Amino acid sequence: MGIIFTVIASFFIAQSSFFKPGGGFNELLEKLGIIGPIVFIFLQITQTIYPIIPMGLTNVIGNLVFGTWLGFLCNVTGMLIGSSINFYLGRRFGESVVKAFISDEQYEKYISKIGDSKAFERLIIIGFILPVFPDDIFCMISGMSKLTFKRFFILVLLCRPISLFVFTYAWAEIIRFASTLWG
Repeated sequence: MGIIFTVIASFFIAQSSFFKPGGGFNELLEKLGIIGPIVFIFLQITQTIYPIIPMGLTNVIGNLVFGTWLGFLCNVTGMLIGSSINFYLGRRFGESVVKAFISDEQYEKYISKIGDSKAFERLIIIGFILPVFPDDIFCMISGMSKLTFKRFFILVLLCRPISLFVFTYAWAEIIRFASTLWG
């Protein structure tokens, strides 16, 4: 569902000038000066913890507004902090916090994997690299597992930025191209 929403929203973003460089969102962040990227990072942290809209969409917006490299830095920073908070939430509150975001059926499917540490790590790695998995939920479930925070953070740091960059850059380029077609 998130991918469909991202595709549809990307179409509207391509037609809108609000998120383009020099657009309304960019102007708002520029008015904030150095605080602009910090505000965006806070948005990413919030988005990672409580996904109001698919994170892929906010990642693309970061790329469009700040450019490829600063956008990537802001996106990764927010994602790393948010993922760490999700790990802590899973460790502290467990099942109740995870079930607030996914169905009982999904919960049982994922939680059944944490007994086998190696299989669970492989699932996390695949989930972090491929953009179709609920990686923020995996962060919470990781907090419920035997995985140490250090090991979790290393996996997040090594895996999530790869898919984040590829997905974000590709979608931003598609939107840039589409916006030239629609003016």
